Amino acid sequence: MAKAPDHDLVFVFDVAGVLVEWNLEALYGPLCERSGRDLEHIANHVLGSSTQAKISKGEPVMPLLQRLIRQYPEWEDEILAYWARWDEMLVDVISGSIAVVEELKERGHRLHVLGNWGRGEFERARPRMPFLELFNGVLLSGDCGLLKPDTEIYALAERQFKLVPEKTVFIDDRKENVLAAISRGWNGIVFEDPRQLYLTLMNYGML
Repeated sequence: MAKAPDHDLVFVFDVAGVLVEWNLEALYGPLCERSGRDLEHIANHVLGSSTQAKISKGEPVMPLLQRLIRQYPEWEDEILAYWARWDEMLVDVISGSIAVVEELKERGHRLHVLGNWGRGEFERARPRMPFLELFNGVLLSGDCGLLKPDTEIYALAERQFKLVPEKTVFIDDRKENVLAAISRGWNGIVFEDPRQLYLTLMNYGML
């Protein structure tokens, strides 16, 4: 007989890569193809991990982009496109994941979001994320200045959401973020795709 789901479990979801697909190359691939410019350079250097981390930690987007333009004036058009056409990088909602969220909600579980997102980006994306109404609370790196996998953001989530670590299930597409949650006593699932997530929750008796 299958194990009955534990209704005391609380599920904490990452956003990009789990609930929605966000891809910088969705915008810059076609842009660079038309202009003949180096996609790898802008994706990995000009607008790479350092820039993304600053935005996710809460730096206002436009002043940051203006500083980048002063540093890389030859990339001005592409840098300005980041915010002017940001919506094109939010490719789609991952519908299979939302179906899992809906089922967890129907079963009476508390649901929260823990994302490495700037508040400006999040609010811009919100109209395309109506599923957020299913969640009991949202904690963004841009609001607290902490980025996953810094364990302090998980500690803050515990306080803000009143989480019991052993009763918390964290779902993220980055292994290092999941391992950081596990180090605090949370349960963790490295997300691959909605089917894998559903089967994992089923196998552990969580659905």
